[in-house]
Parts: sequence; C-alpha cells; structure tokens
Amino acid sequence: MILLENLSKSYEVAGETLTVLKNITLRIADGEFVSVMGPSGSGKSTLMHILGCLDLPTSGSYILDEEDVAKRSRRDLAEVRNTSIGFVFQNFHLLPRMSAVRNVELPMVYAGVRKAERRARARALLEQVGLADRIKHLPNELSGGQKQRVAIARALANQPRLLLADEPTGALDQTTGLEIMALFESLHQAGMTIVVITHDPDVAKQAGRIIRLVDGVIQGEEGGE
Repeated sequence: MILLENLSKSYEVAGETLTVLKNITLRIADGEFVSVMGPSGSGKSTLMHILGCLDLPTSGSYILDEEDVAKRSRRDLAEVRNTSIGFVFQNFHLLPRMSAVRNVELPMVYAGVRKAERRARARALLEQVGLADRIKHLPNELSGGQKQRVAIARALANQPRLLLADEPTGALDQTTGLEIMALFESLHQAGMTIVVITHDPDVAKQAGRIIRLVDGVIQGEEGGE
C-alpha cells in the first residue's frame, strides 16, 4: 500500500538547509499495523505529514496505492486526505462547540454525504468506539480518553483504508492509552492499515512491526514478516 524510496525532506531555516528525513526506504503492506518510534526531533511527525499527503518529499518518492503522490494535483491530494486517510492527533482537534456526533459528521459534510446517512454513520461509529451514550456531549463534557475515541470515530467517518495516528496516547494516562491502543488493534483485525507515531515503547509494541527512526534515518525494525 505504501512505498517510500530514498525519500528525503529538507527545509530552509534562517538561510540554511535543515534535512529532517534522510533517504528513507520503507514498505508498508495493506492491512499492516506499524509503529514508528523515535525521540523528539527524530523526524516522526514530518514522516507522518508526508504519509498523510500533507507535505511532499524534497527528493525520492512516495507511492501510495501504486500512484506517485508527487504527480497528483493539490485537489486530488485533498480528496485523498478526506476519503482515503484518517488522522488521529495527540490533542484530539475536536471543535469545542459541536457535539460528539457532529464532530464525527464533519468529514462527511466535506465529502458530500447526505445528512441522514452521515448522522446514521456517525452514530454507528460512536457506538463502535464505545460512546453510544455520549453522542450529544460537547468535548468539554468528555474525558481525555472519550475525546480520543470521538477523534478516532471522526477519522473513520469516510471509511478510509489508512489510519495515521500521531502520538495518539500522548495526552492520556497509561491505562487509557492502552485502551486506545486496544481499539486500534480491533480496527487492525478488521483489516485497516494503521501507522502509529510514538516515542512510548509500551505504545509501539502494540503494533505488529516497529520502525525505529533516529535523526531522520531508519535505524532498525522489529517484528513483521
């Protein structure tokens, strides 16, 4: 599903070139559950932005579903982000004045899903993540773990094939974090491709394969076939 070949990413900072990712070559199969682990500043979030078509590599290639991302138009990439990729972030990014169900509906609004269908799908997703009794609650009426469950339901709204999670347990206590990872595992068992970015070894080991990223370079892997 995902193929990175000799991928690098650089930025111009104060007149100097800062290379964040260096000649990354990586293959992730359809249906795989992978964690990318590394310390702060290792390039993990930059890698996720590229995997999520939020940014493009400076050199090398990113092949997603057998298509070179760099050759797609900005409009095409926006559609890919909304329909083929789900995003989960550390700080949830829920709209504070919208109920849980309306937060989950939002990506479907942009995708043109009809109101009755998106409401039914949002309710079903919130039930799937264990929040059937919280659909009308605002974010400030939910615990951290409940907010992240809403965020996961929202990420699944347009039935993506790829789920990207950037430090999804970073704002949660350990017990709640493990509950969220168990939810990811259930999604993986249902066939979803999942990539989790983390610095936490306990989170990383929940995945089937661990990619270790240090200073923008893959320094090793654990697990996988």
